[in-house]
Amino acid sequence: MDVIGTIKTRELTLVYQPQVVAGTGALASVEALLRHNHPKRGLLGAGETLANFDTPELLEQLDWWVMERACRDALNWTSLPVSINISATQLHKPDFAAQVLDLVSKVGIAPDRVELEIVEGAFIDDFDAATCNINVLREAGIRIALDDFGTGYSSLTYLLKIPVDKVKIDKSFVDKVATVQSAAVIQAIVALARAIGLKITAEGVETADQQRFLRAVGCHYLQGYLFAMAGSVDGITRILNEQAVAHTAAPLAAPPVRKAG
Repeated sequence: MDVIGTIKTRELTLVYQPQVVAGTGALASVEALLRHNHPKRGLLGAGETLANFDTPELLEQLDWWVMERACRDALNWTSLPVSINISATQLHKPDFAAQVLDLVSKVGIAPDRVELEIVEGAFIDDFDAATCNINVLREAGIRIALDDFGTGYSSLTYLLKIPVDKVKIDKSFVDKVATVQSAAVIQAIVALARAIGLKITAEGVETADQQRFLRAVGCHYLQGYLFAMAGSVDGITRILNEQAVAHTAAPLAAPPVRKAG
């Protein structure tokens, strides 16, 4: 695939945002984030990039490009899982799960190293089809995360109707964790998720105070600029190498997370 809409795929790239274990700071996984190397405007973020893909057909093509690229990039790391955002409309298609498993097999990555993120605010109008696809993917080892949890009107409905493995607490709550309202919402989300056996990632962690609170209330994983900026494949490799050296030198010490360049 050389072109998606009006965008040459050689201008597209992925960067990877580390997700760390809340208790130790060890690198647990990475999330693939889309960027556009615009020939005149330079590197554009995900929001500006996605604005170029304004039809379901283009978004579907983009999903498959991102998924294949992320899986291939992840082959540079021995066992690190990679998280990939997908359009909710993909879940309505009867052959979606089969296509994902075919791609994973073709690339040669273990299914249990792949996590698909569904934006919680996205519209799912066929829960039966979505659940069927998700069950096939999960049985193969692929994990499913519900992103931006708590920001839409359907949070509890989605948890009741879609089998997922993880919820990701939206940055908007983390930003205001010092307020009673946001702190209470986060505590409620964590309690609910843990009660039904889900993992929890908090997004947008930027301060030590946020880190301490989120760790104390029971989040499993943390993601944000406090730990690392989104970086290249080589940047993530450097983090893994540094943590391996730190673990060898002091097995009981919490391995540091460095900036992913």
